[in-house]
Formats: sequence, structure tokens, C-alpha cells
Amino acid sequence: MPYPLYAVVAEICERAGLPFGKFDTTLLEGYVSGMQISNEAPAFEHIQELAKAFFFDPVNRGDSLVFTPRGTEPVMTIDENDLIGDSYDEKTRRSPEEIVRVLNLNYYDAEGGIDTCKQTSDRSIDTRGEGEKNIETPLVLETDQAAQIAVIMHKVMIEEQRGDFEITLPDSYLKLTPGDVVIYRGDRCRIDEVSLDNGEQKYKLIHDRKSAYQSQAFGVAPMAPPAPVPLVPGSTFIEFIDAPILASGDDLQLGYYVAIAGSNSAWGGATVALSLDGGQNYIESDSTDIEAVMGELTSALGSHKPEVPDTHSRVQLRLYDSGDALENRTMADMLNRQNRALIGNEIVSFGEAEEISPGLWEIGYFLRGRLGTAPANHPAGTRFVLLERNTLNFIASERYNLGQTLTFRGTSIGSGKETTTSGTFSGASHTEPVPVNLNAHRANGQLVIRWLGVGRLGGRAAYDQSQFFAGYRVTVNGQSTDTTATTLSIADPGPATIKVSQLNSITGPGPAAQISV
Repeated sequence: MPYPLYAVVAEICERAGLPFGKFDTTLLEGYVSGMQISNEAPAFEHIQELAKAFFFDPVNRGDSLVFTPRGTEPVMTIDENDLIGDSYDEKTRRSPEEIVRVLNLNYYDAEGGIDTCKQTSDRSIDTRGEGEKNIETPLVLETDQAAQIAVIMHKVMIEEQRGDFEITLPDSYLKLTPGDVVIYRGDRCRIDEVSLDNGEQKYKLIHDRKSAYQSQAFGVAPMAPPAPVPLVPGSTFIEFIDAPILASGDDLQLGYYVAIAGSNSAWGGATVALSLDGGQNYIESDSTDIEAVMGELTSALGSHKPEVPDTHSRVQLRLYDSGDALENRTMADMLNRQNRALIGNEIVSFGEAEEISPGLWEIGYFLRGRLGTAPANHPAGTRFVLLERNTLNFIASERYNLGQTLTFRGTSIGSGKETTTSGTFSGASHTEPVPVNLNAHRANGQLVIRWLGVGRLGGRAAYDQSQFFAGYRVTVNGQSTDTTATTLSIADPGPATIKVSQLNSITGPGPAAQISV
């Protein structure tokens, strides 16, 4: 939080022992974001640093120390007829070499993590200037503020190069003090020094320009400070995924997937434990450092029928690891299992991905309800897991776990931070898909039913049934028949409701196709 300049100067005066009422800071304007102060340095040095950056002069007036800003209006015009002695000819012009072409102000940047930074005033169009000069300040400044100070310092330096006068005046000018602006020989000058000697005053005047103290410069923003490197592993994000198998090798045994990810770069893996009693006791435990691309939706995704691509919906999501990236994919890529993801309990494929800001993405162009999952509405906060098989852990399970609530605890290795999640295990990895092309017709007093089975293994034209596939269950008006064929003839029962589901020797019948004839 910036502090008013007048308050900072007043604080320094009070700490130096100057009684309140013996100094006046009310004319000072501006704000100070911070300042490096050494207890070993005297107070006046700290005030000098502030005066150089904020362009004011400490002046003794009467019995008080008054802090006067520069760039004010002239207090009087000096009549050359009042000069004493040979003052008329005493003018010193400074060397052109004192004008630099480039002036650098080194400071602490308030917007750059209080790191040292530099703002530059470059007057290359001024042919008088040569070389480069660096000015150090212990102040913490905002970026534009520092740039404006650098420009003003440079303009004041150039104006002062015009030279200075040393003149002597009588007692009638006694009220003039350092910092006052006067008009002398038609020029605007600032009184820099005053010395008193036997009824006469010697004044040193320096050329001054009111416009020099104004600037609308914009600074060059500092580089963002590097993010601090975490040393302690953060929490583990963990998701239980009861879904159809994602690779043929997962058909060998009943099981489910577990996805984990870390919350910071120091995360190096986790121990995953299973509980069958709601977290009272954990009976299985294993360590893994396989990290999935995970996150959650930050906007809602509406439902859409799975038969045609969802070309209109777009949804935003935040990845837990901002270093993870999503990519665009073609329709052919999506049909070949790329950019397959779990949103809630629905498996989708997406073709478009755009990073809005680090870790925040927008995805679109969906294939919905993949692998027989049901399309649904997904509110903000719904889980997102990229289903890349090599980033997921497949955990083999037993039949007695079917229908039970499984609780998983992820414990970050190296920190002991724990996260838990629960879900009911339905055995989706071995649930058979719905048959297709179910139809029936009547002939010679028979009802002839036909359908096509759907495999769970392989892909493209090379697919096969699961090794635990056990045929089909055909139900007509509540009466069931199991068969391994894809056709069945029965005596015509009249109006009939027909259901056909595929059987798995572990999980039983899957969802059924249904018609009425």
C-alpha cells in the first residue's frame, strides 16, 4: 500500500528528533510505495533520496524546516540594478559533456515483486548528448512512476546545463531562500545556494524550466518474478473411475481405474489405499507416481445426443497442473481414441482445445456418450480426466466388491497430506455393451428375432467379444432365454415386448436393446 510522501518525510523528521511544529511537509504531493532505509545512515540522507526522486528542496524559513516542491511559480523578478559588485558578469556555463544521451534509473519495482528494475530516458534526438548515466535510488516505485521520474531527471539535467549565476544582493532580498524560483535577466531560475556575509547575500541561481517537472511517460513493465519453487509436496488429487475398459489388456480381470495428480511441482507420487468400510480401515495400499491430466469444469456443459457430433457446445475447465496441455484433434483422431476424456461419468472425445490463461482451457467439438456411457448435463465443478491409458492406474478387483462403496485415500509421498474419494463399484469394466440392429418378424406362427452383438475388444474392423462374454439373454414379455446365437425363433405370443442384452460371466447381463412388435 503506497504511503503519502508528506507522511513519510514527516516520519523521518520525527524519528530524527525534530519536534512536531518545527517542520512543514504539507506542500509535498505524491506517494511512496517503499524505501530501503539503513539505521546507520543519517536522516538527511534518506530525505535527500526522496528529494531527488520527488523534486523538492528542504528550506530553513524562520524557525521551521519547510519542504518546498519544485516547478512552482516565481516569487519575484530580480532587478539587475540591485546587484552588488561585479555580479553582472559572473555566469558559469556547464560543459556539454555533462549532458548524457541515455539516463537509467535503477530502483525497486513495486509491480515486479520488489526486484531491482531499470527505467530509461533516451534523448537520442538531442545531438548534444553523449554517453549513458546510471542513477541508483533506494525507493520502491511503480513502473510508470519510475519512468516519469527518469524522464524528469533527464530534462532537469539538460536545463541545468545552460549554466548558473552567482550574484550578490542587498538585505532587501533577504527573504529569498534555496528552492525559490525567480526571474533573472528574463530567464526562470531556481535559487540553489544562499550565503550571508556582512549585510549582503550571495545567491547561486540555476536555470530552471517549469515544464521539466512534468511527464506522462509509460514504463517498460518488468519481467514477472519467477514463481516460488515449492519444497514440500502438495496434496494429491484422486479420482475413482468405474468405466468401460480403455485397452484390451484390461479385459483380463475385473477392475477399475484410479487417476491421481499432484497440486504442485514438488509432488513426486502418492500412496493409494482402499477401504471397504467408509474409511475406518484401509486394507490395500500401493505407491505410484503415474500422474494423469485432471481438473474440473469452470462452466456448465449441456447434454447432447450421441448419434451426431456436438458442434455447438463449448466448456471451460481448469487443469490442476497449469503445466499440462491439451491439443486439437481431427475427427479421425477422435475416432481412434485420441482426446478421450471423462467428464463426470460420461466419456467424450473433443476436437478443439484453446488455452485461455495458464491452466484455464476451453474445449469443444465433442463426440458424446462414448463407450456406451450416458450423455448428461455437467455443471461447473464436474471432474475432468483425460483418459490416456498410460497415465491411469488399473486396479484389479474381486467379484465380492461389486455393488460396494469403495473409499480411496491418496497420501502424498514426502508430506503426508491426505485426500479421499468414494464411489460405488458397478464393474463397468466388464459390463457388456448394448446389442444393435434388434428386429423381429412373424413367419409361419413363429416370432423370429435377430440382432447384432457388439464387441468390447480391439478397434476399427478388428473387434472381438470379451473373454468373459457368455452370450445373449432374450426376454419376450418377461420370459427369458439365454443363447450364444444372434437369432432366436419362438412361438408367436402375439403383441410382444422384446429385450436383448449381452451376458458377462462376471457381471451378468448388460443394458438391453428393446423393441415392441
